[in-house]
Amino acid sequence: MTHATVRLLLTFLTLIYGCSAFTHPAVKHSLSKPTTVTTRSPTFIGAKKKNDDYDFSDIETRDMTREEMLAVNAQNEKTMNMELTVMTGFSVLISVPILYLCWVAFYSD
Repeated sequence: MTHATVRLLLTFLTLIYGCSAFTHPAVKHSLSKPTTVTTRSPTFIGAKKKNDDYDFSDIETRDMTREEMLAVNAQNEKTMNMELTVMTGFSVLISVPILYLCWVAFYSD
């Protein structure tokens, strides 16, 4: 009984601390400090002064010409095709061992 309890505890701790490997390093996980939720009263929400004096002079916008749009579309199509190829290859790579295990399970004596 104690061996199973120790194994369950180690598994649980491994899952808790091991899953943090898949998060961004800037995210801090803490089991000891619970997060607190702060709320503001509805009368305070509109109390912030609006700043309407933005300077948009550095932003230049213009319409794209047909040739530029065709070039951007061609580049986007190449990128999408490459991503689709990589996703398909990864899917096949993951599926092959699973299909082999199913074949062994069903057709072995």
